[in-house]
Amino acid sequence: MARLLVVDSSTAECASISGYLRAAGHEAICATDSAAAMTLLRDTHFDAVITEWHLVDGSALELAARIRQNPHGSCSRILVAGRQIKAEDIASALGSGIDDCLAKSAPPEELVARVNAVLRRPAIPWGALLEVDPVALDVVSHKVTVRGREVELAPAEFRLLAYLMENRGRVLTRKELLAKVWQQRKGIGERTVDVHVRRLRAVMERHGCETLLQTVRGFGYRFG
Repeated sequence: MARLLVVDSSTAECASISGYLRAAGHEAICATDSAAAMTLLRDTHFDAVITEWHLVDGSALELAARIRQNPHGSCSRILVAGRQIKAEDIASALGSGIDDCLAKSAPPEELVARVNAVLRRPAIPWGALLEVDPVALDVVSHKVTVRGREVELAPAEFRLLAYLMENRGRVLTRKELLAKVWQQRKGIGERTVDVHVRRLRAVMERHGCETLLQTVRGFGYRFG
């Protein structure tokens, strides 16, 4: 069972989402705005925060930044539910400490599945340095170094590497990578994953550590 915080300006929708999560075995507490959410975070750690995109006193991105600066929220996973979220907004969200985005119209089963999937990810403090020797990745500064030398990566390769490093040693399917790195955007298929993996491996090869990125035939990819 996980402790979850649901932030939604609609008390009815907040109660509905919380109900689905409680039915799935989690503890869920409601807040109707950012101020109420931060009050709760002063004394309580939440494994995940599920917030709507537009709150009455700010945006999900602003709330995410405040959560990450709070000792009780630095390791919390953050999911955003919106009625319509543009691709550029998703990109901003993923770079602002948000772990996943979904449509408010998504069925309860999808909501619960996404929350559970995010909870399975390691609870890494936001801003912490991800390290799989000799590779180091700083999420906040978007900086990657290999043996102390900075490596230039395109945004997609950076997000791919970050997710692989967060899940070091675990085999990740193409479907999971599509969902977590590309948010399953239209026109993006499993072939895209393979292309970006090859590009990332080529970068790693130039620095003599291409063996860190392994292909597990018939399943997907593993890093570490």
